[in-house]
Amino acid sequence: MNRRRFIQSVSALGAMPFAPGFLAPAAAADVSGYKALVCVFLFGGNDSHNTIVPLTTGEYNAYSAARGGPAEANGLALPQGALLPIAAGQYGLHPALTGLASLYNTDRRLAVVPNTGILLAPTTLAEYRARSVPLPPQLFSHSDMQSHWQTLRADQPAATGWGGRMADVFRTAATGMLPVSVGLGGGGIFMKGEQVFSYQVAPMRYRNGAIDTGFRLARPPRADISWNWTGSNPQALFEANARLARANLLEEQFGGVMESAIDAGQFVSNAVYQETTVNGSTTYALKNPVPGTWPTTNRLAAQLHTVAAMIAARQALGVSRQIFFVSLGGFDNHGDQFGRDATSGNKTLLAGKHFDLMRTLDEALRVFYDATVSMGVASNVTTMTMSDFGRTLKSNGQGSDHGWGGHMLVMGGGVNGGRIVGAMPPVALGTAQDVGEGRLLPTTSTDTYAASFARWLGATDPELDTIFPNLGRFPARTLDLFA
Repeated sequence: MNRRRFIQSVSALGAMPFAPGFLAPAAAADVSGYKALVCVFLFGGNDSHNTIVPLTTGEYNAYSAARGGPAEANGLALPQGALLPIAAGQYGLHPALTGLASLYNTDRRLAVVPNTGILLAPTTLAEYRARSVPLPPQLFSHSDMQSHWQTLRADQPAATGWGGRMADVFRTAATGMLPVSVGLGGGGIFMKGEQVFSYQVAPMRYRNGAIDTGFRLARPPRADISWNWTGSNPQALFEANARLARANLLEEQFGGVMESAIDAGQFVSNAVYQETTVNGSTTYALKNPVPGTWPTTNRLAAQLHTVAAMIAARQALGVSRQIFFVSLGGFDNHGDQFGRDATSGNKTLLAGKHFDLMRTLDEALRVFYDATVSMGVASNVTTMTMSDFGRTLKSNGQGSDHGWGGHMLVMGGGVNGGRIVGAMPPVALGTAQDVGEGRLLPTTSTDTYAASFARWLGATDPELDTIFPNLGRFPARTLDLFA
């Protein structure tokens, strides 16, 4: 077995086999009932200025001027008439966000948290310019800001993420072999705790417009598939070999990891699927089918479909708290924010890369929320967004550049939605929030934003300080997001 095969085979490992048996239970976290947090990372830096846009005439005109005018002038201003009104007509959502506009206006289960970003302390523009307060290192760098968002330890090299530290706190909510934290679209450091590891599963796979019944979202390592073992029963030989006691400590650890991968994969598969074998061919049907018409070409929806399937199997999986990480990439739109009008061929922002990403996000979040309603768990599931940073208000002629603060979305049946939670910043150049080129100095720290979800899950104040070591530096510990 080579190193790559080993890594692939153990990437789906659950946490529990690695948690030492002598660890004391989590101190006081509330794990009663059931709750799940779904974290959606928009990799590349979403253009928040075109996700939520001022709609009143004066503010829209200032926005349009700051963005360099309409697409025809190489500017980034969305057409005012195409925006989807929210907040009593003061703001508009991107034209592709039709499902989310309905969730905001009608269902009132979507909230906006504006101008949120990585901070080490409350910071004013004067303090930023004078460097008189500590600032996050490597501002505006993709890799660094992604790491800062996922670890919330921008002040030091971090070995854990805040999703993993939450999983540590809520570890007693997992009574089977599946840990609290489950990853799909990356998020390795986000999901890493000190006491538990996350479990990795695959996005749903489709064939001919329906779920591929030959697919399992989690499966144990297979000798015949992963390593081309042959013989009358290669899997039985492989499993027996993995469970042998060994004198060499490295070999013993290798065997223990592989044994855990086998057991955890089979545990999840048994909880989620009903197996049927006919003439040597096995198919897998969800024991608890997920309602809804799921798009089969939407890569974020495929991840959320898997999340919904695991939520549906929560009792068999033995979990009362779950933390999921999913992602959608492609938001680094320096030069590809525009498209072409299908009729005139003119440059437009009503087509192109960012428009397509917004449509993908909208379609995936809406079908997922509707599924949780049909499953009767909407009030128990909260979905939130993160992104590297916002982008510059100023156009570079073909797109936008790296920014800082951005606007986040929070969705769920327990969310007190139909609101903007916090103050929207003025959308103009040269304001008290502009550190240059329309990069917004955040007014809500990521610590406060993230702690709101840990609190909703049931963490106590001392546990919040453990999960978010810098939280005490900010005046607001949590946001008023939940009903």
